[in-house]
Amino acid sequence: QGSCIVHDEFKTEELIALKKLHPNAKVLVHPESPAAVVALADVVGSTTQIIKAAQTMDASTFIVATDKGIFHKMKAAAPGKHFIEAPTAGNSATCKSCAQCPWMAMNGLANLAHVLRTGTNEIRVDREVGKRAKRAIDRMLDFAKGRDLTTINSPGAVRSQGIGPA
Repeated sequence: QGSCIVHDEFKTEELIALKKLHPNAKVLVHPESPAAVVALADVVGSTTQIIKAAQTMDASTFIVATDKGIFHKMKAAAPGKHFIEAPTAGNSATCKSCAQCPWMAMNGLANLAHVLRTGTNEIRVDREVGKRAKRAIDRMLDFAKGRDLTTINSPGAVRSQGIGPA
C-alpha cells in the first residue's frame, strides 16, 4: 500500500479532542491515514467516496482527514453542510503539516496543457520500475472502481475491508 505525506500527518489525540468539540460531526478519513485515525472514522474512502458521503449522510457537520484541496468540491457538492479540517501536528504544527500536498498543488490544466504541447518534464524509469508502477496504478484504479461507500467504525472492520494505512 502507498503512503502520503499529507495523510501521515493526521493526529489521533487531536482528532479525539476535535470530535468532543463537535460531537454530532461525522469523521471522513482517507485510507492512507494512520491506523488510529482510520479507526475513528465514520467513513473511510477515496476523495470521491468522501465527497459522496458528505452528500448522502444526514449529518450537517463533517471532520475531514484528507488533503484540504477537496474542501471546495465538498462545499459545492453538499451546500449548506459544514466541513472542518482534521488536525495535523497539533501544538507543534509546521508548514509540512498543513494538510496540503505540495505536489498535487502543482497539477492543473495549465501545467498539463504545457506538458502536452511541449513534451517537457518527461520522466523515464527503468522498465522493471515502470512495470511495478503500472501494476500499482492499475490496482489503485481497480480498488477505486470496486468500492462502494463504506462505513467503518472499528479497527477490525478496517482490516476486513482490506483498507488502511501503509
